[in-house]
Amino acid sequence: MDTVLPLQGKKVLITRAKAQVEEFIQKIEEVGGVAISTPLLEIKRNETNEENIKQTLNCLDEFDCIVFTSANGVTYFKKYLDQWKIPYSALQHMVAASVGRKTSKQMEKLNLTVTVIPEEFVAEKLAEKMKEKLTPDTRILVIRGNLSRPVLIEELTAHGFDVKDLVVYETIHSHSETSKLLSYIERNEIDFITFTSSSTVDSFMKVLYQKELLEQLQKVTFICIGPITGNTLMEYGFTGIMPDSYTIEDMIKVMIEAAENKEGTQ
Repeated sequence: MDTVLPLQGKKVLITRAKAQVEEFIQKIEEVGGVAISTPLLEIKRNETNEENIKQTLNCLDEFDCIVFTSANGVTYFKKYLDQWKIPYSALQHMVAASVGRKTSKQMEKLNLTVTVIPEEFVAEKLAEKMKEKLTPDTRILVIRGNLSRPVLIEELTAHGFDVKDLVVYETIHSHSETSKLLSYIERNEIDFITFTSSSTVDSFMKVLYQKELLEQLQKVTFICIGPITGNTLMEYGFTGIMPDSYTIEDMIKVMIEAAENKEGTQ
């Protein structure tokens, strides 16, 4: 007799970026789910800003501190260094600051040791930490993406630091995935929708509002990776289930619990 897996036949929509989706798909399929990937956001290098990036990277000796606000920022910054054959040693004289552990781990690939990191991984707390650790005449280079919140730049500038804001990558809406997403929603074929960031919630809801399909979501169960993402979803009038630990493994665990509870009430 065949074993019935906990998410057997359940269709799970994954909205996270294409580069991060393979592991999530595999784990959903292992428990019997049907993973449907519609990465609404695409991350790409900031081609429109390349001349500014090149000039800045050729003058790294002018800065005393380098700050990364995301792991993606590290990845694309590293690509530019490699492209123009700028050695990682050109960064070693700078104080290295990071918004969180994941970003700090990526910075190790640039041979950087992070010495400024906030206890709470948000831009406001990083700004506070930098104000404590750095002298007023510090020249700061902030590496970020186009959708990064401007609060860090604003806080550091207001404090009197000399700040260079360098946008090395862009997060853009992937139109190629929109029609695929709409077809699934219109046919009421989705059991779960997963969100791993606030930006994916915003992008998803933008599509649904334009097509007036919000009513189609009443029977769908939303799974959010954590409270910030969950709060963004609530702003659109929907409630998501959140795991205790903010990982895709735990998202799948709460998905299984939700499926079992739903079966039990039928």
